[in-house]
Amino acid sequence: MSFLDTIIANLPSTNGLLPSWLLFISAVSVFNSAQTYVADTKLTKRVYEAAPEQVTPLSARTFGTWTMMASMIRFFGAYYISNPAIYNMTIWTFVLAGFHFGTEWLVFGTAKLGKGLAGPLFTVALTLPWMILQRDFYVQ
Repeated sequence: MSFLDTIIANLPSTNGLLPSWLLFISAVSVFNSAQTYVADTKLTKRVYEAAPEQVTPLSARTFGTWTMMASMIRFFGAYYISNPAIYNMTIWTFVLAGFHFGTEWLVFGTAKLGKGLAGPLFTVALTLPWMILQRDFYVQ
């Protein structure tokens, strides 16, 4: 069995695309978290582009830890999507992310619409309604 076959065999087995999407977003989030610990603050400053001086190594690592926690919940959401408690917790990770990024952009002015903010906003704008609308399909 090849490496790719092993990966495919271990993907979420639930019908629909949402579990695979959640797994993908979880994996991307792991990368985002890891870079806050091993790289400089350059990538985090792209998100908070309107006030890059407020991004410190400590704030970047704190953000990375928060992102890793959301990633773990989303990972479990991908594999246990029919569990109502896990489904709801997964939804809340997107609500909180939307609240955070939205307020940093529109209220606090530390983020501006650009490359760094586009990814998180797109992810929230796509996934949150998708999860809300498809809840009855997945939760049993």
